[in-house]
Amino acid sequence: MRVDAAINHYRNLLDRTWLRESIAWTVIIADDRPVEFQEIATMLAGGAPAEVWEDTPRMATERISSINHVIPVRAGSRINLIEPGVIHTNIDEFRRWMSSGRRIWSTSWHIKGGETLICAENDEILFGISEYFDTDRPFGADVAAAQHELDIMRQPSLFERKAAALAVMELHGGFRLSSEWLDSPQPVITIDRPIPLGAIPPSAFASAEPELAAQLRNASPAARRSFQIRLIERLADKYDLRIPQVTTILDHIRGDTHPTHRQWRDLAIETTYLSQDHWYGDPADAAPEWLRWQAAIAIRQGLRALDADARNTESLLSARNALHDTWEYLREEILALPRDSESPD
Repeated sequence: MRVDAAINHYRNLLDRTWLRESIAWTVIIADDRPVEFQEIATMLAGGAPAEVWEDTPRMATERISSINHVIPVRAGSRINLIEPGVIHTNIDEFRRWMSSGRRIWSTSWHIKGGETLICAENDEILFGISEYFDTDRPFGADVAAAQHELDIMRQPSLFERKAAALAVMELHGGFRLSSEWLDSPQPVITIDRPIPLGAIPPSAFASAEPELAAQLRNASPAARRSFQIRLIERLADKYDLRIPQVTTILDHIRGDTHPTHRQWRDLAIETTYLSQDHWYGDPADAAPEWLRWQAAIAIRQGLRALDADARNTESLLSARNALHDTWEYLREEILALPRDSESPD
């Protein structure tokens, strides 16, 4: 890659698109083993079943403003994760999960600033610059190893440094971002629940509720499945979510048949359009619309888990928000579930 030509390419791209105001681009370097898109999608959702469909990056960005859309692009053994709209809000958690057992390069900025370029491995920052991409104040455990990238970033203006940051990502990701790509169909990972604060891989729910996660993991499959169905019904009744998109898939689950791709897509669209701004306070103080959105997330993720083997219990993190006023009763119900006779614990 000729660096000067790449920077010039990204100058033109930023000049013609909204990416000048907001983008995040992360390269996952996992040369020791292939990484599948579904694995990445699950990590992006904090261990929860994620939604993946096809759309153009431009249209995905314009559809729902408060939802994160991440477009994965494979280039050899590298995975590029590009967020052309609302960028991931949990920077520390995102870095922790994406760099677990691997190295990442990542850059991002948004309409209010927030410029960042980092290289991290196992949640340790090896190199980084931030705030206007200030190359005079690099930080990290191995800044010297990133001298080439630091030299690329030494540009006369913030606009030029944004173009240079994208050139650095191309250097490590083996992929050139273009306006043509923005308008061509791509797999889109839709994330309506960012990785919760303080969560560690592989399970956000287990980070928050280790005792309940262990109990559900060791519960008998029949008991776990029955509980998840009851929970979905409880959420649907309380938040007026017995909508056709939910009941159709629930009928499939009860009948041991698999929903169609179109039915899953209909459910995803219907529930993601309930999205609200993220709330990190006490759920008891949240708006009713936010609680209904949390119920919708829990229902969709619970149905996804039931369609597999009901072992994924990440839906309970959103269910805990939606049912905050009765959560202690649910806790007792979970702890009373019969254990699997074959469980080693």
